[in-house]
Amino acid sequence: GFLLIFFGKAMSESSVKSPPKCVFALILCATLAIGIEYSLLMPTVWKYVRSLGGSKTFLGIVLAVFSLSRTIMFLVVGYWSDRRSMKEPFVILFIFGAAGMLLYGLAGGLNSLWVMFLGRLVAGVGASSTTLMNAYIARASAPEKRTKLLAMCRGMSMIGIASGPVLNLGLIYLDKEDVCHGKFCLNSMTGAGYIMVIVNALLAILFFFLFEEPPQQPSFTRKNSPVSQGNHGIQAAGDDHKYAYSKLEDKEDAELPQESGRASTDRDYSQPVFSMNQSSMHAVKIVLIQRAGWFCLLISFLTGFQLTALETALTPITKEQYGWGTQQNSFLFAGITFVAIIAVVTTIVLDKQSWWTSRKIIALAQIFLGIGVAVALISCGGEDVPLWGLLTFGGFLIFGLMLQGSPSLGVYSTLIGSYDKGVFMGYSQIVMGVARILGPLFAGVTLEFDTHWLMFSVIAGLYALVPISFLFVWHKIVPRDEDDDTDITVRIANPVAVEESVQNIEGLPDQ
Repeated sequence: GFLLIFFGKAMSESSVKSPPKCVFALILCATLAIGIEYSLLMPTVWKYVRSLGGSKTFLGIVLAVFSLSRTIMFLVVGYWSDRRSMKEPFVILFIFGAAGMLLYGLAGGLNSLWVMFLGRLVAGVGASSTTLMNAYIARASAPEKRTKLLAMCRGMSMIGIASGPVLNLGLIYLDKEDVCHGKFCLNSMTGAGYIMVIVNALLAILFFFLFEEPPQQPSFTRKNSPVSQGNHGIQAAGDDHKYAYSKLEDKEDAELPQESGRASTDRDYSQPVFSMNQSSMHAVKIVLIQRAGWFCLLISFLTGFQLTALETALTPITKEQYGWGTQQNSFLFAGITFVAIIAVVTTIVLDKQSWWTSRKIIALAQIFLGIGVAVALISCGGEDVPLWGLLTFGGFLIFGLMLQGSPSLGVYSTLIGSYDKGVFMGYSQIVMGVARILGPLFAGVTLEFDTHWLMFSVIAGLYALVPISFLFVWHKIVPRDEDDDTDITVRIANPVAVEESVQNIEGLPDQ
């Protein structure tokens, strides 16, 4: 409650457009719940798999299938939210989340690994709601405030991840009773699933009754727009695609002024003046290539890959090198989460300063990441990994990754402009999802070697991609106005006719 009050106060400090506080509070609560769900399972999932007769390979499969189904659904959910009520996918996905966690809990009583597998598969579908949260902020907030709001969500996610192990300590007491009634068993392993059933069901109810739709996006395809006369038009030069950009959107029944004694209803509306008929591939070309959205996606991929690789490698390394157990590793992960929260707060503070633009914050993050990578290459590449080197590398890596994440995502959301935000934010989530699948697999394979040079060398090579690429796209990594279409070159087919049509448009009531 205190955190929601704090974030709500931060939202009210600026007069620019922000999401309604009630809805943003729901978004924060959902983000917190997904963070808790992730970390609540991690301490007991291996124990759960072993109790059902599973192997380490099956453990990897169970963890991977969650990210796989979640990633597949990202683009579907983004497309869905752009064309229907956003409340609809939110509520349905929370129901999927509740169903998946119910199956996860029931797997213990049914003594079935495949029920657990199915539960994680369905739960991954439910967790794809995170792309809706990003899309909502992208549609409901002003570009200049977006980085801060995204950072707040990221901070709430980190708080959820930090809270999960603490809540899991309370579930340990369930093992003293180990309640079983038929196929229902309640213990520290199944309890993690049943708790999230209640949380997801509660979120579905709250979103159904309290969620408010964000502003609608302007449409880029408007056929038979009543603003034209004859075959006159504006065509995009240098491309076969045509654009329809009309001030008359949702006013197709508006009455035009009479001209030369002829009623407006006598006009020929079959040929739009602004003809846009824009393909999805053309939108991808503009956003990802011309506006350098690919650079933001690169940062998303590297963030997800390096974070999950570190999470996977830490526990085996600390067990082999220092003999650490569950308690010590819990403190280690709590410290990592604390560093991540500091990075998120730093992002929010810097975002309030006019001098600290998004690209400067991203550049600052590269300095911290560079220090961490240098320490890793110097001290952690051999067979023995010193504790100071591991902690220094992990601290700088986590701080840098979290520092660059929100500004990059904030810039990316503005590069989308008036295109389908749900779809393009879905692309970002897909990239992150693929990274979260590959990161653990990479760490697991490289841990089989006697030394750690391969792991840290690959991480160093991936790190170098961002600063090198940054040199070529620096001038493009800036927030842009939602309606800024300066990268579209316009050729006037008939200046006289276009001028007459524009005068007719200007005579209409403001939309």
